[in-house]
Amino acid sequence: MKKNGSHSIQRALFIPYTFLFILIFSLIMGYFIFLESSKIKEDTFDSIKNSVGNISDTLDTEVQGLDTLSQNIMYSNLIKQRFENYIDFNSNFSQKESALDKYNNEQNTQVLYDMLTAMIGPNRPVDQIYLYSLNSGKIGVGLDNSTQDISVINMKWYKKVYNAFGSKVLFCGSDPILDRFSSSQEGISYLSLCRVYFSPLNSPQGIVELKLSLKKINDTISSIHRLYEEKIYIYDSEGKLVYPFTNDTKANDYYSQIKNSFTSFNPNVKNVHTIKDNNEYILCTVSGYSGFTTAMVVNNEKLMKPIYSYIETYFIIFLFVLIAVSLLSFFIAKRISKPLNKIYSEIKHFEITSDENINFSEIDTHITELDTLYKALQKMQRKAKEAMIRELELQNREIQSKILALQSQMNPHFLYNTLSTIQAMADEQMNDEIVLMCQSNARILRYISSNNEQLVPLSEEILCVQDFLKSMELRHEGKLVYEINIPDCMLSVQIPKLCLQLIVENAIKFTTRQKDYPWKIEIAGNIDSNSWKISVTDNGPGFTEQELSNIKEKINVITDMGIFPDLELNGMGLMNVLIRLKLLYKNKYIFNIENQDPHGAIITIGAFDLNQSHASEWRTKENGEDKS
Repeated sequence: MKKNGSHSIQRALFIPYTFLFILIFSLIMGYFIFLESSKIKEDTFDSIKNSVGNISDTLDTEVQGLDTLSQNIMYSNLIKQRFENYIDFNSNFSQKESALDKYNNEQNTQVLYDMLTAMIGPNRPVDQIYLYSLNSGKIGVGLDNSTQDISVINMKWYKKVYNAFGSKVLFCGSDPILDRFSSSQEGISYLSLCRVYFSPLNSPQGIVELKLSLKKINDTISSIHRLYEEKIYIYDSEGKLVYPFTNDTKANDYYSQIKNSFTSFNPNVKNVHTIKDNNEYILCTVSGYSGFTTAMVVNNEKLMKPIYSYIETYFIIFLFVLIAVSLLSFFIAKRISKPLNKIYSEIKHFEITSDENINFSEIDTHITELDTLYKALQKMQRKAKEAMIRELELQNREIQSKILALQSQMNPHFLYNTLSTIQAMADEQMNDEIVLMCQSNARILRYISSNNEQLVPLSEEILCVQDFLKSMELRHEGKLVYEINIPDCMLSVQIPKLCLQLIVENAIKFTTRQKDYPWKIEIAGNIDSNSWKISVTDNGPGFTEQELSNIKEKINVITDMGIFPDLELNGMGLMNVLIRLKLLYKNKYIFNIENQDPHGAIITIGAFDLNQSHASEWRTKENGEDKS
């Protein structure tokens, strides 16, 4: 019968491997989705930025054409002279002018028209040229070939152009006069470039104005394939909307955000900048040449639409892969679990017994690792039998140790001295000391007769040793002093029960034989990454050479030959501790006995295996955890 929460090996393999495959594939797919989504978004932004740049470059090219032509006119002395002659004649005109003067004026005007027409040329970089006198008079060449007697001072742009003192001034707007010559039904805006031109004496002589229809800009914008329904806006240097030609309610809001972002980038450097506004992106650039701002606005949801479509495609692929991975994991788990089930069936019916005829049957799984594992299980079966015999022996030794320890604590001499001490305390009215003496001995007896654990935490053993030392201290009326230095990190170390108490009792037994006091007992411990040690030091006479020789001989018999002597009352102390250490820790125990200079003895016990694997095996069996 399976325990609650347990699973078959096929299920145990299927679930984690399926999850692992799905996790790995999900991470890989998520990584590619992230990369591709970022790439799609980046490519989209690059495409939009290129469109913004192309529009801005086209506008700059048109402005550059106007600027070049205006400078050609500005630096043409012939044109300026012809225009000056025209203005002089018209300003001084009267009915008394001779026919020759009129003829000369007509010829002068015709030459001026021809020169300006030649400036426009067949490529028509401009649609209209106007020359203004600073006094009065205007001549137009292009779509509007006319002359008018008007004052340039009345023009809206006059002050700005005049104060620019020869620098170009750009502005956009409609022109009803030129619209009459346009084929567009809706009318179109015109880009105007004005600048003051000077006489040979470098004094302002007039103003040249060049006009260009923004139809080419409109055609460039119309040719852009707007995948994401982008909105395009063009603003002049003062933030006035140039394109679209019709009013847009959000145009001013977009320009306000662009203007506010000037603090985060230099508008004089022609780069396309991205501004995030709620659910929209504004990609804009400011021309350092013309001062015009070109912006494209794209909605984030429409921008993400191809990315969502891409993710949806990958999700469908993920579902198919999920089904395929689940089937693959199922067949892999089934193939691996089949030979393991054979081994499981053998182990399930295995019992630890001393009968040598009961062994695992031979199984060939055709898998090298599993065959090796099964042979290791067969080897473990043999070792388990040996361990069972050793366990029985250890349990018998433990029973002997407990009986002998109890006898040692309760022997008549110990009780006689204890009762005599209590009686003397009673005569002296030492009630507190009597209570302490009784409590200490009661705890000692309770600890000795407590549960059958072979291993106990060092903290419990120290408490028993402290009670024993307190009893001895009261019994010897302060002649005995002791010191315990055990670091806190050692208190959880598991040690054989009563072994430390036996060593302390042995130390007191030999130390109190000498007349010099105080008799001193010191218990110290230390622990490192590989071992733990506990030392008991006394200031007694120590061991004689003969005693040390006898002790080492007994130790050699136990360690080298594996022969355990009978544990009798008079001999159960140190050898009892050694035998228990050897049984519990095998060859990884520490047991040293030596004298110290100038007198006294030191006994050290410990183990090299901090995990206490062997000792844990005995402890587990003692608790019944290994029972099937």
